[in-house]
Amino acid sequence: MKKVFITLTLALSFTAYSQELTPVYEDSLTEGSLTRVSSFNYYSSNAFNNALLDKFLFGGAITTDIKDQVTNGLKRVNSFGAEAEQSIEHYNASINPIGNPKFGFMASFSDNHFVSANLSSDLFHTIFYGNADRIEDTLDFSFSHVQYMHFQKIGFGVFDKNTLSSIRINYVSGSKQTQARLSNSYMYSADDSIAVMLQGAGFRTDLTSPYFAMQGHGFAIDLNYNFMFETKKGNSQIINLKISNLGLIAWNNQTNNFSIDSLSNYTGFDIKDFINQPEDAPSKEYNFIDTLGLHQEKGSIVSTLPIEFAIQKMPMRNCDKKLQAILGFKAILTSDYFPYLFGGVYYAPTDNFSASTRLSYGGFGGLQWGIDANFWVKDKVYIGLGTFDMIGNISKKYGFGRSINLSAHFKF
Repeated sequence: MKKVFITLTLALSFTAYSQELTPVYEDSLTEGSLTRVSSFNYYSSNAFNNALLDKFLFGGAITTDIKDQVTNGLKRVNSFGAEAEQSIEHYNASINPIGNPKFGFMASFSDNHFVSANLSSDLFHTIFYGNADRIEDTLDFSFSHVQYMHFQKIGFGVFDKNTLSSIRINYVSGSKQTQARLSNSYMYSADDSIAVMLQGAGFRTDLTSPYFAMQGHGFAIDLNYNFMFETKKGNSQIINLKISNLGLIAWNNQTNNFSIDSLSNYTGFDIKDFINQPEDAPSKEYNFIDTLGLHQEKGSIVSTLPIEFAIQKMPMRNCDKKLQAILGFKAILTSDYFPYLFGGVYYAPTDNFSASTRLSYGGFGGLQWGIDANFWVKDKVYIGLGTFDMIGNISKKYGFGRSINLSAHFKF
């Protein structure tokens, strides 16, 4: 588990902690080419504040005060999630891959990390406090789980030169994945015994290194559609619809598959079961794995990618209005991700600078406030900076994640 977060943290360290910028529709691309470099990374939680996450991710003592603060804010669903995507996209209007001059050619590469986890309140209590204060009580661990996926996408597709709408088909190279999920699971503590019921399943790819391990292969489809229309007052508007990661990965036959379905009773352990045992007395050694009834076997497995769906009203750069409204919705098909809603204002005082602010709620976290700034240089270079979680960036106690935005576009 800790290796999962260390790997993710190293990936984030190259680009800081960011989330996708509010997209700004600039113009059509009827000639020449456009290259986009972007960094889309963040982590967020609805229950675990930065005081705890910082210690867990980067090291340090988790004090009783930190644990008590988190415990007081635990919910029925306590989620943690993260995305890290480093990508480069190239659009070329001079190449017509399907023989229609309306469309151009596009190619892309991205490196992706995805984490999704949920911890029951009782499991959190058991991990950080133990069970001494829950004698004659049942601690419910049901539906706790964690998922970590690392993969790359190499894509080719076509785009509409007038609207920049696109469709792309990707080859997916799977580097590594870990997934574990409990179903009906609990622990009952009596004065002189403990009963543990565990039901669940999971899998883990065999290799944890190198970085591009290539332990699985698959495909994905990405759709980006810009719907342009005019209001009754004649104002141009753009609604963006995006579907990403519509695909799957088939992992190789060295994947470790796990399952457990057992009820175990414990009445105490003798320290002699763990130390000072002679090598020729294996029968006296205590094996937790065997006692818990965890079954393991190697074999291939197929997993779906984290499918994302988003719809949003995009601000337009070449617009007579200095103030424009922004709003939207995003969903990821995982049980830990709640519908993500946002709304705000986009302000463009000059042709070469704009800024936006937004409030959002949902996703892996709760209420967030963000700001963005956008810069253009002679209509050839675009740079965007910002954050979707300003509170998280500056506060450990009241922040529940971090996010910094980074994007750059170059026209040739």
